[in-house]
Amino acid sequence: MTIIKFPIYVQPGAKQTGFAGYFAGKIKIKLNAPAQDNKANQELIVFLAKKLNLAKNNILLVQGLTNRHKVVSIDSDYSAAEIVKKITE
Repeated sequence: MTIIKFPIYVQPGAKQTGFAGYFAGKIKIKLNAPAQDNKANQELIVFLAKKLNLAKNNILLVQGLTNRHKVVSIDSDYSAAEIVKKITE
């Protein structure tokens, strides 16, 4: 397994969770969960785990706990290009 770090921009409080394009050169993800009590961060990890078909413990939020600009660490056999493709599908 290889660990890859990804910058992600999130928009909490959206109608539904999903890929929303790009913002400032980062993948943008809308999150249905509110930005309180760590709910949006948990929703982000669940979303990424489903899109990448990985266990939630393979995805770690390493930066941006209280910020919309986040960095996640993804532990998988996928290349960076494969991860981007799966998230943006």
